Amino acid sequence: MPDFRSDADRTLSPLSIYNQQKPDIGYAERMAQEIVNISGAPVIIFKRTRNVAKRDDIYDEDADPTYERGIVMKGYFSPQPAESQLTKWGVDTPNTMTINFSRSDILNQFGERMIADGDIIIAPHNTLIVTTNTDLYQGIGNRMDRFRVIKANDTGNFHYRWLYWSCILENLTGDKSIDVVFSKERA
Repeated sequence: MPDFRSDADRTLSPLSIYNQQKPDIGYAERMAQEIVNISGAPVIIFKRTRNVAKRDDIYDEDADPTYERGIVMKGYFSPQPAESQLTKWGVDTPNTMTINFSRSDILNQFGERMIADGDIIIAPHNTLIVTTNTDLYQGIGNRMDRFRVIKANDTGNFHYRWLYWSCILENLTGDKSIDVVFSKERA
């Protein structure tokens, strides 16, 4: 049966799921931003600086990392209840959580670097665990806890477009040997 449609009608059908100019995609991104802005809390993100000269060849890591100045953004997270584990060396209280950001906000703020493994996020986290890493930072929130990003990836697909940037975080202990050193303010 002959098809009398033009090439444009056959390849760019209004019924096609993949169409980056579709107004639904812009609406979905605005709704993702609104969800994070309404239900999220302000967090402070410290991007880890790239110190290629200071990398350890054996462990392939920077043993003395530094971080850029903090940037405040809204992120949605649901803190997990604290669970204590009895380990060989005493009691450990690991604390992990997932935080979601609007992907378009992250791209606008950070560019293609986004938030990556090893970055630090300070989140207003209501916890009964007393550690030495709870301090006020720039007067935001009553109690702050520091978390390290252990995994960051895209989530929330809509018409082949990612809407959220999710980060899985682990809490930093009060150990001074892994205390975060922030680099000086940029001029």
